[in-house]
Amino acid sequence: MLKPTKKFTKKEIQRDPFLESIDKAQTHISESKSIYMKAAIALIIIVIGYNVISEKQSQKNENASEALGQALVALDIGDNENAQFQLETLTSEFKGTRSSQIAGYYLGKLNFEAENYSEAKIYLSQFLKDKPIETMIPAATIMLADIAIQAADTKTALNYIEKGIRKSEDAHTLRMLSLQKANLILKSGDSQTAKTIASTILSEENITAVQKQAAEELLGKIPG
Repeated sequence: MLKPTKKFTKKEIQRDPFLESIDKAQTHISESKSIYMKAAIALIIIVIGYNVISEKQSQKNENASEALGQALVALDIGDNENAQFQLETLTSEFKGTRSSQIAGYYLGKLNFEAENYSEAKIYLSQFLKDKPIETMIPAATIMLADIAIQAADTKTALNYIEKGIRKSEDAHTLRMLSLQKANLILKSGDSQTAKTIASTILSEENITAVQKQAAEELLGKIPG
């Protein structure tokens, strides 16, 4: 005889471990659904926000680059007053962009040439911190060293020159910086090191007439 089919009561079904695990999983999914949805929406908002910010930054960089180009054109034709105004506007309106950092170098140079050394030092020092263009660092260090020399601060001047030497990529700039270093060392009393630097430069190939003259004049200052 066939055994009669056992009928499970609701109470017995609820006690079944497998069914209980299914039931708990469904309950968890139901309860967590709103949390997952909120997380997904938040992620979408972050992605959209990032894209918007990236587009704005890209446009900002483009506008800053255009403004820098206009300022450099003014500099090229000798309109320094207009160039300075444009450069100052650029650094104010497009702060943080690479173009504004480069503008700082030219503002430092303009102030240096106008003998506004305190302003020049501010702009050039910031340029050295930002380092937007490595090849412009030696020129900035030369101006800063000259400002330090005029303030009778030989130690600081030498520090600037050393920094410029480390960043020099061409032989001409390296020789000019080395000669300036030799002059500072001579003033500090180390004639032997100054003589070594000048002699080394004179022995190099492709030395320019100006560099040769500067090295010979330096040697002429050294007794013995």
